[in-house]
Amino acid sequence: MYIHITELAKTYIEKQQTGNETKELLLRYDSEGCGCAVSGVPMLWLTSERTGEWEQLNNSQHLKLYIHIAQKVFFDEEMTIDFNEKANTLMLKSPQQILSPRMGILVK
Repeated sequence: MYIHITELAKTYIEKQQTGNETKELLLRYDSEGCGCAVSGVPMLWLTSERTGEWEQLNNSQHLKLYIHIAQKVFFDEEMTIDFNEKANTLMLKSPQQILSPRMGILVK
């Protein structure tokens, strides 16, 4: 699995990490409150609560970004995290689809 992270997205992520340098950046398929484990939304989490089996994702900006092994099925093999200036949020997309037009970062 590989994620291209644009320069604008990297700048946005690093700004969100300010004050949270000890927390890890996780790509999550968040299904909490969605009613079903397969109904969820992609999100980035900044947290120090990483439990279970995780792997570090290769990415173009060499950020330490992790994904839970069981959640890999919800994502494509190649994706891009971009920054949408108009909406002031991140976008997660692949060559096949837009996975999240407005992906947030949750600080836990």
